[in-house]
Amino acid sequence: MLTDEQQFVLALLRSAMGIAPASTPTAQLDAVAVALAIRRQGIGLTVYPQLAVLPQAQQMLTGEYYAAVSQAVTQDHEGVRILEALSHTNMECMTLKGWDMRARYPRPVMRQMADFDVLLRPYEYAQVMDVMGDLGYQPLSAVESSWKHDDFFRDVVTVETHKRLADDSGAVREWEARMWDRRLPASESDGAMGTCRMAEEDVLLFHLVHMHKDFCNGSLGLRRILDTWLLSRHADSLDQALIARELEAMDLTAFAERMQWLARVCMGEEPMDPDAELLLRHAFQHGIYGSNKSYKTARIAGMGKGNMLGGKVRS
Repeated sequence: MLTDEQQFVLALLRSAMGIAPASTPTAQLDAVAVALAIRRQGIGLTVYPQLAVLPQAQQMLTGEYYAAVSQAVTQDHEGVRILEALSHTNMECMTLKGWDMRARYPRPVMRQMADFDVLLRPYEYAQVMDVMGDLGYQPLSAVESSWKHDDFFRDVVTVETHKRLADDSGAVREWEARMWDRRLPASESDGAMGTCRMAEEDVLLFHLVHMHKDFCNGSLGLRRILDTWLLSRHADSLDQALIARELEAMDLTAFAERMQWLARVCMGEEPMDPDAELLLRHAFQHGIYGSNKSYKTARIAGMGKGNMLGGKVRS
């Protein structure tokens, strides 16, 4: 069973999204447990105002909340600078993940971002280094990454410049090539003219691909579940046949259905059942980035051919 504190955090999320009234906490709630759960899930920016109904927990998070707001404002400013600079190179630039998700929240600042992600092609490391260096960023590594992305930092902003999205050469890489064919020009509201963005169908697909990779590495987290709900809310307006084909090709149909169902459970649109409780207990225990324990469990589960959403997670 989920604890009262965990149920309360879910109620805070629903209130923050405007689909339920503010929850009234019971006298027995452990404010420390609530604050730690919010911190572990990376949803402080999302639910902090709603937490006013539990002042003890809100006070514990006040300092990091304002630090996160400051970081978010800096990320916004720096993101536009980075996109503007990259748009003047011969590389195509596409924004990813948190930057794209912000506009789907009631207020952009509600979506916490660990870093700023961009996908570039053709990837030219020397040119990336020049652009990021001119903007005052330092590389986290002295040598170029051999496979997926390079990392740069300046003050509270970390930037990942991606060469590709998929880790393998299989179906996900084939989707990535088709994703580029469906790309759209970015608008001023996306951050910078001259860049591009994924089609809405591919935003959802990439979210599920990335979520599946992280889940198989032991992490889940309420922020990813909430993103799933937000991306799926208006799925009826998308090309469902295209989405179904791509999910089938990547063998992600069952996973996508399960995560979209779990998102509806979290937001009170579907009834809670033992399987949902199991997955949510995993999310609450190990948080948005997972833990050493969950990573080891995922490695063990991945040794066989079973589905991690089945008996192996229970074991």
